[in-house]
Amino acid sequence: MVEWFASVFGPGALAELASSVAAPWREELVAERPALGIIPAGWYDERLASALADAVVGAASRAMSEADALRAIGAVTVDRSLGRVSRAALEWFASPETAAISAQMFWRFYHSTGSISASVAGASMHAVGIWGVHGRRWCAIVGASSVRVLELTGCTDVRLERHTCGGGERSCEMTLRWTPR
Repeated sequence: MVEWFASVFGPGALAELASSVAAPWREELVAERPALGIIPAGWYDERLASALADAVVGAASRAMSEADALRAIGAVTVDRSLGRVSRAALEWFASPETAAISAQMFWRFYHSTGSISASVAGASMHAVGIWGVHGRRWCAIVGASSVRVLELTGCTDVRLERHTCGGGERSCEMTLRWTPR
């Protein structure tokens, strides 16, 4: 999400973004380094990711809708994390049902805590997750990433129809709908 922001808004905006992140998370960032010095690895403290998501989506929303920013971040997150073989498997063989069955495996690519379960009924998926303390926008990026996974399975007009974030105090839920392939 940080690299996406830098590519869309430029390094100057990224440095400004770094100064807007609340302490103590600001101390984790290096404003003059690419991607704020964050190594593209799988797991960071959910609270740091939440602080960054708030800053990135908040700043991006001054130039585009929040929904467009979330969709772009979700797409980049999934596209950059999948290798060619994994992406081809999703595009050629996977269905929404296999994506639902694999939800926990995908979850572990990005999160060190919590769990998620998903089920498909017709042209909709319902997912329930419980994980560490996190912010609404970080949770919404999870939903936007789910949209991208379903697009890669061949679904069209995928949309996050309902999303409730428990913030770590209770479960988070989302319902996605699409036009069947």
